[in-house]
Amino acid sequence: MDGEVAQLAALVISANHRLTHPDDPMLWFATQRAFARCGAISFEVAAKQREGGPARVTMAETPRAWLDQLARSGTKRVLLGFERQDEEMVPGETIPDRVAAGFAGGGSLWTMTTETDDGRALGWRSAWKAAYPGARDGRIWAVRYTATASDPQPAGRDLDAAATELRHALAEMSEFAWSHDAKEANLRFTAALALLEGAPDPRPFPHSPGAADTLSDEARRLLHAAQRGWMFDDMGQWGPLKVDEPTWRDHARRSEALYDAVTAAVVAAANSSAPARPITSR
Repeated sequence: MDGEVAQLAALVISANHRLTHPDDPMLWFATQRAFARCGAISFEVAAKQREGGPARVTMAETPRAWLDQLARSGTKRVLLGFERQDEEMVPGETIPDRVAAGFAGGGSLWTMTTETDDGRALGWRSAWKAAYPGARDGRIWAVRYTATASDPQPAGRDLDAAATELRHALAEMSEFAWSHDAKEANLRFTAALALLEGAPDPRPFPHSPGAADTLSDEARRLLHAAQRGWMFDDMGQWGPLKVDEPTWRDHARRSEALYDAVTAAVVAAANSSAPARPITSR
């Protein structure tokens, strides 16, 4: 899965767990896979100045310090969301988000929103920079999250609806891959379907403790299936497809449905960790 999306989801789930389980030491937090390629992760807030542009005030120099600050600030929940950047396609100038997602910084615009119970919200967006290209441990990225005033984030689809949509999209892509002898791609999609149903992973890989382990079984299955079904940055698994124009159009249609389903599934799984908003009387 795209590193930016994976890290945002991990931060959202981790933050909600910290807010609802303040006594949990979360020993897995700093070493989870979503941080593995990053040499630095910092957080800042854009503040207004009387003159000139907005100033950036550092809130935390590490993810752990950010969690601590959230707990002290009255934050009650953190939600994940995204905006499509390809709603208005211009031939020759823009490409679909599902294609752009295969490039660093491409694809949809992802945001995590921190909220208080009195309606205050901050929207956090990330900027990734290859600041340490020679890092021997592979931690080449410096990530900076910047927060600005925001509206509360919609929670997105519920888990059942997201799972139904993802199941259909994965089955559609698996059928296409099978019919065009794209064996590696088909194995990826069938593995995602197995994970979604709670079956053993047919292609297991080493798993270290992380934020997903704090989710409900249903949400964890949904997140793992979405991660496995994210093929937009690994098109090489399709191999040398030889198809005509109508078939490519069919592939594009199915891929678009998969992108919709996978992104909705990630949002639904991550946001299921957030405490419910208080019910206000009218």
